[in-house]
Amino acid sequence: MTRPTLSDVPRPALVLGFAGLVPFVAGAIGAWTLEAEQAGLAIPLQFFYAAAVLSFLGAVHWGLAMADGRPGWGRWIWGVLPALAGWLLTALEFEPVQMGMALTLAFPVTLAADVLLARMGLAPAWYPALRIPLTVVVTLALFASTLRFVYPPGG
Repeated sequence: MTRPTLSDVPRPALVLGFAGLVPFVAGAIGAWTLEAEQAGLAIPLQFFYAAAVLSFLGAVHWGLAMADGRPGWGRWIWGVLPALAGWLLTALEFEPVQMGMALTLAFPVTLAADVLLARMGLAPAWYPALRIPLTVVVTLALFASTLRFVYPPGG
């Protein structure tokens, strides 16, 4: 069996998935090109969007579990864990570097779970082909924004 590629991803998922990168990339660009006060607004917006996307990534598995009706707790629990992680990160008001690093790490973790679930036949075979490039861009964008707090321009 050949490994699915982006050409195997349904067109709506592909287009909307890549369109969803815009706030991540815009946040990273804004972090480094905007004045400090404006960047201080752009980065939290990117982080809050990341928390919302984590919720979405969990909801994918909740929906898949509902669709196949298989018994068991594992997929249902995984369906809510990313949302809980995103909520906690925003609700507990971590320092920007801590929040940024936690979000930066959360996306590869969810990717690993998604790849595993796809290999188990519990997610579409094409799903990792979409998630891998999206996760790479998201992770780099979040890390770039986090670095803005570690290495402020001119500082």
